[in-house]
Amino acid sequence: MCSFTAICSIFVSKSTAQNASIAPIQFTNVTAAAGIKFKHFKGNDGVSINREEFGPGVCVGDFDGDGWQDIYFVNGRDLYGRGISVANALYHNNHDGTFTDVTEKAGVPGTGYGLGCVWGDFDNDGFPDLFVTQYGKNVLYHNNGNGTFTDVTDKAGVGGMESGAFHSGATFFDYDRDGWLDLYVGSYVTLGDKRYCKLGDILSSCAPSEYRGSLDALYHNNRDGTFSNVTQAAGVYQPQGKNLSVAAADYDNDGWPDLFVANDGLNAYLYHNERNGTFKEIGLTTGMAVTARGTVMAAMCMSLGDYDNDGLLDLYISDFQRSSDHLWHNDGKGFFDEVSEEAGITRPTREVLSFGGGFFDYDNDGWLDIFIANGHVYPEVEQATPGTHYRQTNSLFHNEGNGKFVEVSKLSGTGFDTPYVGRGVAFADLDNDGFMDVVVANNGDSPLVLLNSGGNGNHFLNLKLVGKKSNRDAMGARIHVVSGPMSQIREIAGGGSYLSQSDLRANFGLGKEKRAKTIEITWPSGQRQTFRDVEADKFYLIEEGKDQLELQHIVGRPS
Repeated sequence: MCSFTAICSIFVSKSTAQNASIAPIQFTNVTAAAGIKFKHFKGNDGVSINREEFGPGVCVGDFDGDGWQDIYFVNGRDLYGRGISVANALYHNNHDGTFTDVTEKAGVPGTGYGLGCVWGDFDNDGFPDLFVTQYGKNVLYHNNGNGTFTDVTDKAGVGGMESGAFHSGATFFDYDRDGWLDLYVGSYVTLGDKRYCKLGDILSSCAPSEYRGSLDALYHNNRDGTFSNVTQAAGVYQPQGKNLSVAAADYDNDGWPDLFVANDGLNAYLYHNERNGTFKEIGLTTGMAVTARGTVMAAMCMSLGDYDNDGLLDLYISDFQRSSDHLWHNDGKGFFDEVSEEAGITRPTREVLSFGGGFFDYDNDGWLDIFIANGHVYPEVEQATPGTHYRQTNSLFHNEGNGKFVEVSKLSGTGFDTPYVGRGVAFADLDNDGFMDVVVANNGDSPLVLLNSGGNGNHFLNLKLVGKKSNRDAMGARIHVVSGPMSQIREIAGGGSYLSQSDLRANFGLGKEKRAKTIEITWPSGQRQTFRDVEADKFYLIEEGKDQLELQHIVGRPS
């Protein structure tokens, strides 16, 4: 069984032989080599219904604190009484390029038909807990700190409000900045008796327009292991919403996390944090509720990142085939301008149905690129519409640093050769080499673990933040890094993408710069810390209020 290090070495050698200065980064599917045997079971009995086509998500996080990112895969269930037994899967990172399935030992198989997941240390004990969204009742697993978890759903009070609800994206975030993570849980539709619809002349699953929306929920952390449902009191009650992806981020730089909600076939929501425990929905007035053409979106993926390095978080939302994806530029005055066409996003995303992914800097040049997983929602689409494919290849866009993106999928390795029904996406540095890898959850299939070859000579900084007065995960913390002439920001956030969560460490590409001039942290508590003249190519641990950077101790890290 080959290791991450060995695979990286192959690609570095290959790049050097061609010309390291121009050879593109390569992504390779190492799923089988890594020992990951999970396969998603969507549970259909003949023709799929709506529920069976929309999962799964995938969550990456270091559940045991060893400095290596582990992977949690969400699975469906047999809801037709056929006696088929399947479960979600937690894979522990072995530090050598392989993973071990520890689901049974850890006790996190899921309790129902799973859709999405998110990590968050809700009790600030230093170990990330796991929340899984499901069809019907959700589940919250408390991390016991010894490699095992306990189902605390009922005690915590976060199982869900509505029986039969199709729960979707979720995010932990500290909306009132009291130092404890709160939880928003999106919900898609309430499936009625109608199971099938016509796609042309072919029987298929039904569009969301055939169903009514269902209740979202905002849970406030009571600091004692329980949560209170404050959805109506906080002003985020939307009983007819059809939530898919959700994300929390401070788009207007006022220091308070706002909430973005993607809806399928309805206006997208932007809940502005009013700093008093309530939110105000302002999607239309900020320009992101609908497209520049005034149309609603299918709106699967939601990602926020500063793609032009102007200090403001911009927005990406993926959309249905023939509708193209959407990129909004944050103007810093409370408005998002859609720049999809000018940025080069519209044409290459027109002929794919986009789901999870978003912003990440895959080549460490200091500019955020975009990865999107693609796949249709109607298996019968090839019969109904010849030329349209159910399985689709994924997309990678390189940020040119001038406001434009160029699709480089076909230049970026064998990881883009095979079509899948892509859904959730998580970004993480799985092998701790300083370059971001990609994990894709596929519907009815094995996942993709796409290893980034690196080897282009660009430098990086990787920062793990630990809150003290702020929440332990530092969700909502803003990091500002200046290296040479470049200035970049990242915000620590859970959720986003589509039903998924990425590595909570912040990875900054520095290009050819070997040091950062400054690293400035603004914590959710309001405290600020600045570090100067920081050496690149290292993993740092930053504790709130501690004046020194610490090298993160990572056992078994490749040299």
